[in-house]
Amino acid sequence: MYYRKVPRITNLWSKVTDGEKGEWLSKLFIESTRPFEHSLIRVDNEVIIIRCKGVMLNMPEGKISINDGLVREVCLKQDNSDSTSIELFLDQPAEVKLATLEVFPFRLEITLDRSYLARLFSGKTVMIDPAHGGKDTGGQGAVSLMEKDVVMPIAINLQKALQRAGAKAVLTRNGDEDISAKERFEKASLEKADIYISLHTHACADSRVAGAATKYLANSDDSTALATYIQEELVKKIKVADRGVAEELEPVLPVALPAVEVEVVTITNIVEEVFLRGLTIQKRAAEGIFNGLRDYFAVRQSDLKVN
Repeated sequence: MYYRKVPRITNLWSKVTDGEKGEWLSKLFIESTRPFEHSLIRVDNEVIIIRCKGVMLNMPEGKISINDGLVREVCLKQDNSDSTSIELFLDQPAEVKLATLEVFPFRLEITLDRSYLARLFSGKTVMIDPAHGGKDTGGQGAVSLMEKDVVMPIAINLQKALQRAGAKAVLTRNGDEDISAKERFEKASLEKADIYISLHTHACADSRVAGAATKYLANSDDSTALATYIQEELVKKIKVADRGVAEELEPVLPVALPAVEVEVVTITNIVEEVFLRGLTIQKRAAEGIFNGLRDYFAVRQSDLKVN
């Protein structure tokens, strides 16, 4: 009888939101059948543990990927018959607060401040290049999806994410326009951009080829590092095949600043073409690129402090 009355943790979900005073926050919600005791332990800047007493898991133990730019993952553990641990692994330091919501299901609300991210992006200008446009359609899928159309919503989502983080984010084109590479580079120079991100999809005669890749400006250590960070986070976020990073052999990137070409997926692969039509990948691809930029700026900031 007692076993059935023990509260059960049934769900975990998260969101990025604005607070009542305009704060930028990550929120995680732990749902259970009834209230339970809990305490917070900060191990270090990147690991937070919430000890939960008198409660059992009614969902699988193990890691849950979050990757929202601040929270990398959450790990659920059933320590013993009535004790559970919730471990949060962060990519950046953050203040954390706990609150309870006396609703059904009962919710433990974990709120983390994203202000460290805002400091990373403050003062940065990112030029986002939705490739192709106008008569230049770019690659085309078997079911007629065109590269020039699909990169635009990804660019807009990335622009919104960067602007919310405090960066200046500018698009090389805002509609279905014919714009030369020279004009795109000149706009980046005019805006004094710190980073240039050109958004593409891959096209291949072999429709079995799939996945994402990121290309970097030749002879640029910064571009190589940027490509590596973006590729890692992009694949992690959208969960497609990793085609790796490579040097860009065509003159499609400006040489005056760190620049990369991101091939989000392979448009000529029928599965990925269908995938591209959904709003989910358009948002997640932007989030993955944002996370890669976060890692790049974090390392650059750390290097500057050391030097």
